[in-house]
Amino acid sequence: MPVGLVHHFNIVIAPAQAEETLRFYREVLGLEEGFRPDFGPTRPGWWLYAGGHPVLHVSVRNVASTKGTTGSFDHIALRATGLADMRALLKRCGIPFEEQRVDDNTVHQIFFHDPNGLRVELDYELSDAEAADAALMPAR
Repeated sequence: MPVGLVHHFNIVIAPAQAEETLRFYREVLGLEEGFRPDFGPTRPGWWLYAGGHPVLHVSVRNVASTKGTTGSFDHIALRATGLADMRALLKRCGIPFEEQRVDDNTVHQIFFHDPNGLRVELDYELSDAEAADAALMPAR
């Protein structure tokens, strides 16, 4: 279940912060808006890329302004391998987790919280997830 490089980080901002936030990351850091799966109208946001890699996910929610705090930081995402082993480890440790595959995406995601409440996302290649799911199926 090796964990690899940081895949992206996610911030949650209030709608009123969107324009200024996007301008900052585009103009100051040179990030470019790119592909983002359709999460539906209740989950607006953007994915900003550097060199073709999705570095920052910006999620817009009806929250109080996060200016001046670290409250906008939502989660960290890491590339990983060995989904079946990670599922087993989290179960053994009694750590609740959720999983999802996002339409039009190429990864299987698993989410859980660290002891401090930080949300952790592990991203697995679909082939890893398919192998892990196949291992759960009874032999025919």
